[in-house]
Amino acid sequence: MLEKLPNHSLTSEEDRVKYTDGSISVTIWFDEDNSIFAFEVIFDLLMNEVALLYSKKSPLRFVNIDHGISKPGRTVKQSIGTERLQLTSARVNEFKRVSESLPDNQREFILQVMYSLKGQT
Repeated sequence: MLEKLPNHSLTSEEDRVKYTDGSISVTIWFDEDNSIFAFEVIFDLLMNEVALLYSKKSPLRFVNIDHGISKPGRTVKQSIGTERLQLTSARVNEFKRVSESLPDNQREFILQVMYSLKGQT
C-alpha cells in the first residue's frame, strides 16, 4: 500500500503531497482551489523507472525515466525520456492494488486519467 511521505521541503501539503510503497511513487500538486493541478506516478523505482506525467498545462505522457550521463564530481541527474510508451492494463491494475490508501478523490482522478490514456471510459 502507498504510504504518505513526510514533507521536508518548503512546499506545503496544501501545494503537494507524496506517497510511496517502495516500488511506486505518487506525487500530486494542487491548485489554489485544492483541485489536482498535476501528478506523476513512477513505477519500478530504482530499476527501469517509467512515469505517467499529467499536468493541466502539458500533454499527458507515459515515458521512461532516463539516467543521465555520469560526470566526474557531479551527481547523476535523471531526465524524462522522449519516447512515449504504451500504458498497459497491468500497470493500471498495479496502481489500483497499491493506491487504496489514497484519498478517494485523488485515486479516482488518477485512474480516470489512466483510463483516458488507454482509451477506456
